[in-house]
Amino acid sequence: MSNLFKEERVTLFTDGQKNGLRLGTTVEKGIILNEDYLEKHFKQIGNLLDYFISYPDLYLDIITPEEDSISLFFYQRIFLRSIMRYKTVNVTACRAWSKSFLVILGLFLQCVFIPRHKAFICAPNKSQGAQIAKEKISEIYQHWPLLRKEVLGGEINDSPGNFGKDYVSIKYRNGSILDVVGALESTLGGRRHSGLIDEIKNHDEEAINTIVLPLLNVSRRLPDNTVNPAEPNQQVICATSAWLKSSFAYDRLVDDFERAIIDPDNAFVIGCDYRVPMLHGLLDRNYINQLKMSPSFNETTFATEYLSIWQGTSKESWFNFDRMEKHRKIMNPENKAISRYNSEFFYVLAWDVARLNDQSVVFVFRVNIRDKINFHATIVNIKMLGLTPESKTFHRQVIEVKRLIRDFDPKEVVIDTNGLGIGVADLMIQEQVDEYGEVYKPYGFHNDDNYLKIQPKDAPKILYSFKANATLKSKIHSNAYTRISGGLVHFLIKEQDAKSALLATKAGQKMTIQQRIKRLMPHELTTNLFEQMANLRIKKASSSSEVVLEQINSRFPDDKYMAFAYGLWRIKELEEENSSKKRKRVGKRQLVYFT
Repeated sequence: MSNLFKEERVTLFTDGQKNGLRLGTTVEKGIILNEDYLEKHFKQIGNLLDYFISYPDLYLDIITPEEDSISLFFYQRIFLRSIMRYKTVNVTACRAWSKSFLVILGLFLQCVFIPRHKAFICAPNKSQGAQIAKEKISEIYQHWPLLRKEVLGGEINDSPGNFGKDYVSIKYRNGSILDVVGALESTLGGRRHSGLIDEIKNHDEEAINTIVLPLLNVSRRLPDNTVNPAEPNQQVICATSAWLKSSFAYDRLVDDFERAIIDPDNAFVIGCDYRVPMLHGLLDRNYINQLKMSPSFNETTFATEYLSIWQGTSKESWFNFDRMEKHRKIMNPENKAISRYNSEFFYVLAWDVARLNDQSVVFVFRVNIRDKINFHATIVNIKMLGLTPESKTFHRQVIEVKRLIRDFDPKEVVIDTNGLGIGVADLMIQEQVDEYGEVYKPYGFHNDDNYLKIQPKDAPKILYSFKANATLKSKIHSNAYTRISGGLVHFLIKEQDAKSALLATKAGQKMTIQQRIKRLMPHELTTNLFEQMANLRIKKASSSSEVVLEQINSRFPDDKYMAFAYGLWRIKELEEENSSKKRKRVGKRQLVYFT
């Protein structure tokens, strides 16, 4: 038994009953805490500690001074318990939700209950982290003064701990440590068991992955050199307000959410908007109403800061996300060519080829000819190829595309034949046989002299070889922007709206989960396209008239956008070819004047 436990008789102020007071907290009188007492009641005390670790809010209720009016709200109790139980915790919440206070309180209690536990706090700026930690720890001391006794120096100091401008270090009687670290090289080599990454939206991804997370490589060991499996070792707590979907913070949120579904015993994700703290008086209702009524009210900013809604666009984004959303009007995707009476249209497939890291994507455009001149494009489906390792081979991808050709009978199939595309181009002009013995005939290119010489003469020439250089890419970007802004492109509705509409039908209610996922996938991929486009910004080019786009977040792909943009460019060319033919048919103009 540790000799940290010294004999102590509690004989402080009495109220005439069985209880006394210590630091304003009611305690039982006459209890002598020594080694003999602890050994005699070891099992009961152990069970009590287990209970308080699982329900830390109830422990805080017991040690709250009588004169202190603090009482944790329901959502705060749930979140505090999650910190003590899960290895992965992720919270997206608005301001005044008490994110930082609750997490730091949870880490403080971990250090109290778990001997030799090391916890850290990491904010985007180390000075900012130190300031936040100092404020929250001072609040903890104020509300629960008994916790101060668990810190070295707590008997002689009202605010024990080592506090500085850019550092905080709290050392506990049981050997635990709580401190502030920065995402700096000086942090390398340290070891911790749990930690808070505060406002993760403002952190640099590389610094988090290479400096902060490696702090958790080693678990806390018991005296017999084993690891307690029920302990939150290697615990990562991410707390933030909402931001951009193209950010590292959103990727981390999605990863943690998926982990919570797959492994619910070890991961916990929670989100909350302004209504919960407002309900409990933490946010003033009049203040919120004034924000909404203000002439400078910005819906996007309010949605991010107070509704905890992650946004798909950035101020740097070249494409206007909200404007694109207005063109999501198509209710149902198409899985094969449709037949419409008295309507002139055709299909175009646009294929961006990938092999290993990225995924090949095919956009299905239905092009409606209006007034016999204007070509209006509608994305009626988006197909991802090579979803499994076995189907990533070019042979399998080509078979999938030829099945789409069979189903939609397109006017053209646009293939990016730069780089990897040349491999599938070679296979497209050949015959394939699938695993069921079905034969897929070859197709030919109509604009590539090299393939015109080697492809089968009788192959339908519906393939279009697309090779974009820097100058052409600039025109492609401008064309995509212009056609979207001009309302010449329509998209599938949001997946949430599509799901609601689907479940309102009897057919949708009878679908299995797999069938619903397959049915809603084109809607979700449309949203992915918008997010990719919102991640593109103008890059400074050598010429002011040249449009060069770069990714705001480099880890966010642009494969869907490129296939989409190539398809729109080819549709523009077909529109110009159609207009040129009509002008030639008219012949000489005859100018006749009437009076």
